[in-house]
Order: sequence, then C-alpha cells, then structure tokens
Amino acid sequence: MASLANAILVLRDSDNTGKSDGSTDGELPKLDWRSWLALALFMAATVFVIRPVSIPVPVPAVRPLGWRKGHVHLDMKLAPWIAILILVASTAIHVQTEVVRGFVGSDGISPYSIVILIFALAYICISLDQSGVLSYIAMHVTRRWGSNGRQLLLCFYVLSTVMAVLTSNDVVVLCLTPIICVFSDVTRVDGEPFLVAMFVAANTASMALYIGNPTNIIAAQANGISFLQYSAWMALPFVGAAAAGAGVMYLVSMRMIPRDIEVDIGIRPRDMLKRPGQAVVGCVVLGACLVTLSVSSFFGVAVWIVTLPFGVAMLVVDAIVDLYSTRTSNAQPNIRMSVQSACTVSVSKEQPSDIQSVERPIDIELIGHSQDIQSAEQQKLRWHRRVQRLATQRLPTVAAVAQRLPYGIVPFALGMFIIVESLSSLGWTPRLAWVLRRISPSVACAVFTVAVVSTLACNVLNNLPMTILFTRALKHSEFSAYVDARTRKGALFALIVGSNLGANLTLVGSLAGLMFQGIAGQRQRNIGYFRFMRWCLPVLPVQLAVCCAILTAEMLIIK
Repeated sequence: MASLANAILVLRDSDNTGKSDGSTDGELPKLDWRSWLALALFMAATVFVIRPVSIPVPVPAVRPLGWRKGHVHLDMKLAPWIAILILVASTAIHVQTEVVRGFVGSDGISPYSIVILIFALAYICISLDQSGVLSYIAMHVTRRWGSNGRQLLLCFYVLSTVMAVLTSNDVVVLCLTPIICVFSDVTRVDGEPFLVAMFVAANTASMALYIGNPTNIIAAQANGISFLQYSAWMALPFVGAAAAGAGVMYLVSMRMIPRDIEVDIGIRPRDMLKRPGQAVVGCVVLGACLVTLSVSSFFGVAVWIVTLPFGVAMLVVDAIVDLYSTRTSNAQPNIRMSVQSACTVSVSKEQPSDIQSVERPIDIELIGHSQDIQSAEQQKLRWHRRVQRLATQRLPTVAAVAQRLPYGIVPFALGMFIIVESLSSLGWTPRLAWVLRRISPSVACAVFTVAVVSTLACNVLNNLPMTILFTRALKHSEFSAYVDARTRKGALFALIVGSNLGANLTLVGSLAGLMFQGIAGQRQRNIGYFRFMRWCLPVLPVQLAVCCAILTAEMLIIK
C-alpha cells in the first residue's frame, strides 16, 4: 500500500510538470476538460450499471390525446450509451476514431468476437440447463447427502465448482439458487450459508477455463493467450483458491448448520430431467466444444470461430427435436382460431370509435388519424403476439433459451469498450499503466498488487469494465515497455484472478452478484450488501493469498 501511495504522489507531480520524475520515463499526455468529462461519465455509467434507476418522463399518447407517464431505465443497456452521446456531442470524442475503434477493436481486443463467443457458449449452457440435467444432478446430491448439513455444504460447494467449470457462474446461479431455497423451505434449515457457498464456488471456478468468464476472454484474447495456455497457467491457482474457499466457508458456517437434517423432499431427481435426449446431446456438444478448443490452441484458431459452430449445432438440434415433438394435427386450426379471435376483437374495438366520432364531430380528422395509428399499432401487436405464440408452441426449447440469453451484455460491453477507448485517447489509460508499473517492480509484487488492486476495483467499477480498462493499461507502452515479459505475464494473470475473485467480496463486483441477489430476493432471502460482505470477508483474503502465491511460484519456476 505504501508503494501505491508513493506512486500516486509521484503521478500527481508528473501531471504538474508534464513529465514523471524518473529519467527513463516517457512524457504522459496532459489532461484537459475532455479527460475529466470522460472519467466522470465513465464513473456515472458504472454507478447506473450497479444500481439502475427508473426516471419518469412524459410521452405523447395517441388515445386519449395528450401525454402519459413513461419511464426511462438507466441501466447497463442505456447508461453507457448516454455517456457516449454526451462525449460525442461535446466533441470530447469523435465517431470516426474512438467510437469506430470501440466497435472494431484495437490492441488485440475484438469486441464483436467476444460477443459472438459469449452468445455461442451461453446458448449451449442454457440449453443444457433447460433440459433439466443440471437440476437433476443438484437434486440427486440433495437427496443423497442432505441428511448431514455440513457434508451437504461441501457437496454443494463441489457441485457448484464442477458446474461452473463446465458451464459458467451465471448458469450455476440460475440453476442452484432456487434448488437451495426449496431445500431450505422443506427442511427449515437456514439456506444462507449454502447460498453463499454456492456463489463463492461458482465465481472461484469461473477462472479455471478461458471461457468461464467474459473477463477471462477479454484479457486472454488481448494478449494472444490460447485456450490451452490459459488452462495450463490457471489450473493450479484455481485449485488452490477453490480448496482455500471450501475450508474457510466450512469453518465460518459450521456453527450455523446443524449436523443432522431431516430430508423429506417430495421431488424426485428423475422428475427434474425434462428432456433426457437433449440432455445427452447437450453434454456431448459441450464436451466436444471443450476438446476442440484445446486442440485448436495448437493451430492458432480464434476461439469464437471454434465455439460458433457448436452453438449453431445446439440450436439446430433443439429446433429439430422441438419440431418433431410438437407436431400435431390441430396446430393449424389453433392458429386460424387465434386469427379469427383477433379479428373479432378488432371489430369490437373499432365499433365504439365509430360511434364516438359521430357523437363528437369536433376534430374529426385528428381523431380519425389517431384511430388509424392505433389500429395499425394494434395490428402489429397482434401479429407479434401471434408469431410469439407460434414460436413458443412449435419451438418451446429454442424460445425458452432465447428468452434467457444475455442480450443486455451486447450494448453494455460495446458501450464500455467505446468509453474505455475514450479514456485511453484522453490520457487516463497511460496514467493507470504508469501506476501499475510503479507498483510492479518484480514478479511477486506484480502478482500480488495487481490482484489486490483489480479485486478492489471490481467492487467499484464492476468486473467487466474494470477488466477492459486494466487490460488496455497493461498493454500500454507505459507499462509494457518498462517491465520484463515474466512480470507482464504475472500481472496479466493476476488481473484475471482479481476479476473473478473480486466478485466474492460484494454483490456489485459482478453482474452475477446482482442476478444472485435478485433471485434470492424473489425467494424471500434478502441478502443485503453488508450481510453478504460479512460472509465473504473472511474467505476472500485467504483465497487471494493462496492463489497469488501459487501463481507467483509458477511465474518464477516455469520458464
């Protein structure tokens, strides 16, 4: 911490002189009003990502004529783009440079390929969960080891770890949170220790593979690290962090979990397996994808090129199975009946409008125009509902998976890429790179300090924008030109460690934390910010210390 404070003081002096104090240091770009505006908007957008707000605004109403109350939701989808519009309007950034580079990518970061990769893997994992195989495994574990509370805690921890390695932390949270809540309701055992253990295990295991977390993809892709190289370096740190987390969680939760639990859950594991055939196919597709990713590392094939065909293959399989299982002779009559009922509703709604136009002859043209607009809008809405109903009836699995895909990450990720590109061009990324260089004089210092700083930054900025910003800083010449290759690699993997373990401190450290809090709240488990922190505060430092120690040893021993 002393080295960090000294670095910040020296950086402040370098801003006043235009140069840093070291004779070998390059000149840092000067800051102006554009730089401070970009930083302020970046922080504001991050706040709204973590804590969305709904702002009431008046919007024009077609019928009755006038205004009605609407809402603008400042959240992860909209907040970054409002910041971008302000920056463009104020001429702080330009569409031809920062915005274009934010879309296309620079410095080895390709936003479009990251989005494709995330969606391909998300479809495979969500389809696997939709088949019921993950719930089947979780329910089987609950019934098999549920009589011993402390043993069940470790079983849930191990199960969450394995599932997160093979899928993602988001899928684990979506699948296991409701099951743990049901177990708690039936047995009347406090489910909070089990929920926190599941969440800690999922975030820890997300660092194991290249595809486990979008932050891993961003950092590894920007530095040309292949799937196999990533797994080789992160396997031991992941195992150490997972073991340390299990031990500390067991000790912290031991007093709150009874040794003996009476388990009488009426749901059989077999009942959770909704589509056995698709479950088998999903496991095969996921396994083949992971194997292909490992093999393709030797040939330098881009990861998104490998994962996209498997995602498409899973989509085709789901569509074929859905069409085969839902074919029925009365599908067409149902469609005709829906069309007929829609037309009947249309006629019944138009009749009062005609009567009203006769009884109130004032503003006939205006009222008639508004009725035409309303009729067109109703027709579009009916067609939309008709198509949606047909898709749900004929393609239930595809429709269910499509509803759960992380669409919000597209505007969020692309918007944050553009804002971070703006911070880089306006002088902030070089300064962050300069600070990281000052606190990384050796491999051990780089690993521990970058891991700690990125972990804390996760809980201020959220892990995805933090990773984008820090990745750009580590690739900047202010850092890369003054440290050796081994130190650079240590800092990079320490950033990956911080972006994953940082979610184990507060609920705002990752988007999975916000989702976890929402699902738990719907099940009457109100785990607040500080309550969650009290659970995780004993766990995170031990995990971080063990993980960084193993990573440092690897960097010093392996050539």
